[in-house]
Amino acid sequence: MPVKVEIRLDAESMVDYMLYQIYMSKAGVITGVLGILNMFLAVAFAMRRELLYGLMFLAFTMVIFGVIPLITRSRVEKKVSTSKRVWAPVTYEFSEEGVVTTTESASGKASWKAFQRAASRKRILILSNASKQAIILPVDQITEEYTQIVDLIFKNMPAPAVRINRIDGKKQS
Repeated sequence: MPVKVEIRLDAESMVDYMLYQIYMSKAGVITGVLGILNMFLAVAFAMRRELLYGLMFLAFTMVIFGVIPLITRSRVEKKVSTSKRVWAPVTYEFSEEGVVTTTESASGKASWKAFQRAASRKRILILSNASKQAIILPVDQITEEYTQIVDLIFKNMPAPAVRINRIDGKKQS
């Protein structure tokens, strides 16, 4: 049975998606690894009673895990808030055959084979294809249809490609 939802993306959902893309990229992973390395160095120097070096690496850790994400979030929010595309309504119809996307000016259909990854974040559900185009579904706009959509995703996509949390909080993969 097809599931039809109308979505009007908001700035917060787009910010969540863009931050997800940034931090899941190679540069984001490298940044995380450097932050963890700095944290271990801070602890190592503190244990050797070289407090100045320990504080220096602790400061680097705070910059990597605190300041950089805040700057990134504010820049992404600024960029998204000026985009007119974010506010346009989009209708998605999920079925066994795939996903039909309809906007005011165009319509298209993608089979389930076109999608390579499905993931959930705190506020959004993401379906992305090989060319990094994505369907972004704010969870608060699809509360009634969420379970049906997630069931269709699990049924029609390979298990390793799906990283979605169920509403009850259990991670499925």
